[in-house]
Amino acid sequence: MEAVAEAPKKPSFFMVKVTAGQERNVARIIEARITSPDQGIYAILILPGIRGYVFLEAESKDKVSMIVQGIKHVKARAITPVKKEELMIHLVEKPAIEMISVGDVVEIISGPLQGISGKVIRIDKPKKEVTIEPTDTAFVLPISVPADQVRVIKSKEV
Repeated sequence: MEAVAEAPKKPSFFMVKVTAGQERNVARIIEARITSPDQGIYAILILPGIRGYVFLEAESKDKVSMIVQGIKHVKARAITPVKKEELMIHLVEKPAIEMISVGDVVEIISGPLQGISGKVIRIDKPKKEVTIEPTDTAFVLPISVPADQVRVIKSKEV
């Protein structure tokens, strides 16, 4: 009799309850425990808006149970399946311009002015540009750059 190979299961997402604030630590431990794709864990998600949970894409609930067993900050609750659609609403990326405020200190990360940092003095949302005053110059010379070419170093004081 010929052995028939079992079709691989379609991966699903599972929610694991962890100590709030320990999501990254738990994710790192899980990542270290994954030594091969044969273990059936394909992705680890930490959603910034949802504290106290780590989401795993895996073949089965049993595979998730095996990988998280004995991790200090994992709570003893049951591992819950989650629909992909429920996670996708949290994965929508915000445009770079939405993450910047007047008064933030930013660094130019690409283009000919890469490496220059300065304070944001104006934001032009329709053009998707920010105007900064460089901090390391002898005189004030505002520079306008595309918002996707800067990263926030320090948010303004609230």
